[in-house]
Amino acid sequence: MSKAYVLIANESGTEDSIISNLNKIESVNEAHGTFGSYDILTKLESYDEGKIHHDISNGIRKIQKIRSTLTLWVNEKQSFDKVNKIEKEVLEKYMVQAFVMIRCNRSYEESILQELKKITELVEADSLIGSFEIICKIVAPTYNDISDIISKKIRKIQNIKSTITLNVVGNQGFNK
Repeated sequence: MSKAYVLIANESGTEDSIISNLNKIESVNEAHGTFGSYDILTKLESYDEGKIHHDISNGIRKIQKIRSTLTLWVNEKQSFDKVNKIEKEVLEKYMVQAFVMIRCNRSYEESILQELKKITELVEADSLIGSFEIICKIVAPTYNDISDIISKKIRKIQNIKSTITLNVVGNQGFNK
């Protein structure tokens, strides 16, 4: 299955409207309001990579009030998901979440993914093609806990150069 993330910068205060429009796009199976460098993070999945290209170009980028997008393509061979759909729903309802984009030294993605897998609070990770090497999703009781996980666990992994965190706005978004 092909997968991509699209990070969206939009006009202030238009997140709810944009997320509503994203929910109508077939391959968009997840969208979250975030605070950080981008306003919305979306995840697209399809058995047809061309469908994702089409939905980004003719769906997402056509939504009014979006100022810019950054597409992160997933390297399908290097990913993991530690929880099933029901567990994800429970975690997302009762815990705060963040997505962390990681830049690392070249050709260390696989060993870093193995180290990330050992972090209990990290529920999924994907190797990327492009601007970043890895994106992962963390869940924890508070945003302070998220900060501790990033600074005391993730950034301590050898060969990670830098991270960018997008904290998820709890009541803004959907999972299909």
